[in-house]
Amino acid sequence: MTGPIEPTSPLRIALADLLPALRWGDPRQLGTLLDDARLPDTWWNHTPLTDAIATTSAEEVAHHAARALHAYWPHLTLGMALPQLCFCPEGQETDLRVTIEHAASHAPADTADEVLTRLVLPLLRPFLTGGRNLNKPAAATSPTAPVAESDLDIHAATMLLTRLLPHDAPPTIHAAVHALRAWTQERGGENEDSHAPAQNTDEPHEATPHAKAPMAMEPAPNLLDEPLTALAPLTSDWDKRQLAVAAARTFGPSRMSLEMLGEQFGVSRERVRQIQVDLEKKLQLWLHSDSGQPFFGHLLAVQERLGPVATEEQLRALHPAHERTIPALNAPMWQVIASLLPERTWTSGWLIQGDLDERLEHTRVQLTQHCKSSAPAWADIVDLLAHQGIHEAAAQKWIHAVKGFRVIDGHLLPWGRSISDRAEAVLTLVGNPLSMDDLQARLDDGTTLASLRNQIQSDDRFLRRDRDLYGLRRWGGIEYLGIREMIIREIESAGGEAKVEDIVTALCAQFDVSEKSIHTYLAASEFDRFQRGWVRVAAPAATGVADYQPRRDVAQTRRCFQTGHGTWWYRLDVNGEHLRGSGFPIPAGFAAHLGLAPGGRVELSHDAGTTQLAWRNQSTCGSLRPLLEQMEAVNGDHVFLTAKDGHLKALRLASEGELTLTDTQRALRLMALSGQIAEKDMPHVLGQRIGLENATTMDEVLAHLRIRGDKDILELLSRQYEPAPGATVAPDEAPHLPPAPAPEPSSTPIPPHPQPVGVTQAAPEQPEQPEQSAFRDPAWDEEIIPLLDEDSEADLIRLAHAVAARGKTAPIFGYELGDSGWPADFAWDQDTAHVAVVNTVPHASPNPEAERRDAAYRDAGWSIRSAADWLTHLDELLTLLPNAAPGS
Repeated sequence: MTGPIEPTSPLRIALADLLPALRWGDPRQLGTLLDDARLPDTWWNHTPLTDAIATTSAEEVAHHAARALHAYWPHLTLGMALPQLCFCPEGQETDLRVTIEHAASHAPADTADEVLTRLVLPLLRPFLTGGRNLNKPAAATSPTAPVAESDLDIHAATMLLTRLLPHDAPPTIHAAVHALRAWTQERGGENEDSHAPAQNTDEPHEATPHAKAPMAMEPAPNLLDEPLTALAPLTSDWDKRQLAVAAARTFGPSRMSLEMLGEQFGVSRERVRQIQVDLEKKLQLWLHSDSGQPFFGHLLAVQERLGPVATEEQLRALHPAHERTIPALNAPMWQVIASLLPERTWTSGWLIQGDLDERLEHTRVQLTQHCKSSAPAWADIVDLLAHQGIHEAAAQKWIHAVKGFRVIDGHLLPWGRSISDRAEAVLTLVGNPLSMDDLQARLDDGTTLASLRNQIQSDDRFLRRDRDLYGLRRWGGIEYLGIREMIIREIESAGGEAKVEDIVTALCAQFDVSEKSIHTYLAASEFDRFQRGWVRVAAPAATGVADYQPRRDVAQTRRCFQTGHGTWWYRLDVNGEHLRGSGFPIPAGFAAHLGLAPGGRVELSHDAGTTQLAWRNQSTCGSLRPLLEQMEAVNGDHVFLTAKDGHLKALRLASEGELTLTDTQRALRLMALSGQIAEKDMPHVLGQRIGLENATTMDEVLAHLRIRGDKDILELLSRQYEPAPGATVAPDEAPHLPPAPAPEPSSTPIPPHPQPVGVTQAAPEQPEQPEQSAFRDPAWDEEIIPLLDEDSEADLIRLAHAVAARGKTAPIFGYELGDSGWPADFAWDQDTAHVAVVNTVPHASPNPEAERRDAAYRDAGWSIRSAADWLTHLDELLTLLPNAAPGS
């Protein structure tokens, strides 16, 4: 570069001139690794390397530099961190595109600092001589000293050229350097090392061990008062087309296509490209000319102040003139500067030295490490980002760009994609259980209460500590199970018999439950008051309650298939929620087949860890993410699950992909049948697969599939196997059920049947709904109605009371459909019907989000309405819903 900016004298080069990253860091932080008692403060910025090496040693200086680079800038490439290395033979044998971290870990036999030290040492060769030991008295300067300071600079520059000159350089270059060496020796009258000051002298002089270097570094360029005036000469002689091309292609965050510019001026695309190339050459020549030197100095000053990572907003705020518009280009000054900053990429609102994605990934790795065991304070994160060259003003925006983290209450939290991950992070920060309302308020991400409840209650990371209080299971504590289960727990902990008074006192002291509710449950037939004031669990024979039997056994449950050995498998259609670690509901028939009953919990081991099956208000399976990852399952795969002797087995059937299959072959794949089946054997093989023994016709198979609810398989097979004329097709509804037993006591009074306006009379062929069922599902009163808000969810409460009073089974409370997680307040995901209650907020104009949600549910075959709408169509809803039964 020519012009008024002069090159730095070799005698003035400091370590930061060879390692630019050192100028980015905070001197106080760098001092912990670079400070040396023998050298001045912040010596790496100001002390000439010749003096630093003479005072310590080249190995120590290189070691200091290596430690700092590895600690604070491991993400930088070697070429960026050590730009002068490319001129050394060692650099020509090294891949300068790799990061410092990669280079440090490349040789396992050496430590990281030793590897980097060997890379820094070649840069120090030109500075091994000519310095003075700062801890020894300075040599006397003879009034007749033959070498002036300027001569020392020339001599040092010549020696630097000599050391760096490659052996295979052209002969003319070797001759020129040789002539220059001869000239400097004649001028100084000394040999190559005569420029070094004497270090052993007998004359007394005052020692200055902490004095600044005698020749200080040149100060960084200053910002111009009027950068717009300095830029004016650049565009003064550009014509209209050049200005238009510069504004559209050279300056600015986006580029107009060459074709569009060509059409605008009536020239070819190639001509526009030539104009752009010519003007950008002129631009570079101007920046390095005397005329452009002031503006180039302004660019360097901007670069110095912004650091390696900055936002557009920081650039705009750096100087008042940066917001002003350049008339010739009709573009603001800051955009022109952003386009011209050397070694800087302008992308996505960031001004970056290096690659944006690599820097983001480096930050993501470091933040993940810091958040593993605790929620670090924001001030600590700001310091961490400062080491990466990110100013505090840009820290929040950088964290947002990194993604996966969020700042709450002055702390950084890992912010996962699932509701459960985010809830865990919030509870970790707070350190104590929270109610659902408090947890939702702290999440503040649009999650509905219903969705939050559903995710928390089905995730084993969380422990319910009270009716509406949830903490983390790893904290320990007593779990709130429901009044009935907690009474049994108290009796068992007391040895099988307990005082009623003790049970009431213990439960009221531990949980937010009323004495009346406890006494109501204790009055049930399953508890035996064998003597006054004492109670125990009644013997099974005395209760009259048989072993739990689901409404549909496994042979009548959709997605369940039997292999030749009599083992039943459940087909899981893998989606994004499964891959992200969410639990999922499993059919009651399959859960009962595995030995699970309402209120129970079973832990299963598998090849990648463990998971749990639990049955609260529905049967669910915990996360299978580790197992799915081990199986390399992806969205759309079919995974078949079974369990035996406490071990969960899984078989993966990859998605169809590019396979060309008939409808019948697709149906067989959904049943885990991939071989060839003779046409005459189809009824027998498929019948055995779905638990239909001795099937002789496909009509029988299709009828049983219809009863089970396997609509996807039924649709595929029906295209080939149409029902025969006169064949009887089984109805879609469930088979006849025996009458429900007598009701159990409930702590919540049953409201009278509401009389909504406009109720549609049920169709004649449907059985009339009774005014009140013989059995009320206790999940309504324990898990759902107490958690509803009387002010904001009044319609939902009315609907819950109305449906519960008619003896209908409790829904999934807080349901999410598909990968997009479309929420529903209540959902009945049954074999014969899919019914949902969705939230509706009045809007003056259509709500696109609600419309997409409703379309997703309808496309999946769901019947959906709001709570208020279902109250108006209550008879229709009651017809769709299954009846509750004891133990269901």
